[in-house]
Amino acid sequence: MVTLYNCFSYNPEWYLIEMALDIPPKEIEFGKIVVPEEGVDEGHWQAVLAEQYLNKEGTEKISRFFQLSPPDNGDTESRVAFFIFKTASHILRTPYGEFELSDAVKVPRRLSSIIEVDEDYIEPDSYYRSDEEEDQ
Repeated sequence: MVTLYNCFSYNPEWYLIEMALDIPPKEIEFGKIVVPEEGVDEGHWQAVLAEQYLNKEGTEKISRFFQLSPPDNGDTESRVAFFIFKTASHILRTPYGEFELSDAVKVPRRLSSIIEVDEDYIEPDSYYRSDEEEDQ
């Protein structure tokens, strides 16, 4: 499962992505999750920012912000959230398959209340669009 969310009112080019994977958290390779762009060197493709591990339901974070190592909780499945900057490409390439990045949906409250942002990239006063939240 991969879901693309519109998330910032001041900059509509940032997206939040939530992924549910059938692998343990320690096997996720964030460095290999990219948005390929035609005519752009592969080393400069859009990569993930501010990755965060979630519980299976996606209602709680199970890691600290910018935690380098995954939680060691014995789970055999993972749920994560991270940000990407919009590019011309509409494909998310991962070691787990390629996913279409289209039809962004509203950020659910369960995520807007727990996901943190990097203040060096994203203004903290502009987190999520309150008019696009919904209960989930």
